[in-house]
Amino acid sequence: MSDTHDQSAQSVGTCGSGELFRLGSYRFKLANQPEETEQIHRLLYRTFVLEIGQYPDSGTGYHTDKFHHKNVYLVAMQDGMVKGMLAVHDQPPFSAADALACKEVLERLCPKLLEVRLLAVEREDRGRQVLAGFMWALHQYTADKGYQYLAISGLVERQTMYLRAGFRPLGPPVRRGQAYFVPMLLDLAQLPKRVLRDLDALRRRIRNGRTGALPLGEYE
Repeated sequence: MSDTHDQSAQSVGTCGSGELFRLGSYRFKLANQPEETEQIHRLLYRTFVLEIGQYPDSGTGYHTDKFHHKNVYLVAMQDGMVKGMLAVHDQPPFSAADALACKEVLERLCPKLLEVRLLAVEREDRGRQVLAGFMWALHQYTADKGYQYLAISGLVERQTMYLRAGFRPLGPPVRRGQAYFVPMLLDLAQLPKRVLRDLDALRRRIRNGRTGALPLGEYE
């Protein structure tokens, strides 16, 4: 990680509200309220059941991730509503390991490994601001907790974005429901220069309260 980031933009979850930072009209925070959890489950249903088709439709409008008991949720809030969420955890078993011949590969990286389990954003909020906010929130969280590696199960359709961000495939795509995912790993000590550049730009914008000319266009 870059050592140019000052303390004004690095502290994670230091108050009871779970507040991390603001970017434009969005508040990024650690989910810690029952109503936030309820909205997360409904967003997961709309995204992974109705839109992607990864899970069968229960008809309840509600989906609970199988790792909910150990997930930490980073959320983007606007007017009291969860507009996006990013779920992470650091405890085996890891979802990405299900696609590997040797499932112990990821466990050997513990306790320096964090799995990015889920990313979901409301359709009308899928712009650079929310994506950039989650990029910075994840950077803050990993830096604060001392993680070195990120593991993901990335959608095949988004491989170009993941590769540009520095992720590398660990194995071939696997099918889950109607979608195909690739197990991938990122070494945070070897972030691409473009990512370090964009993180530094985000730090300055968040610190100064500016939101114009956001980076990340090349990852979309």
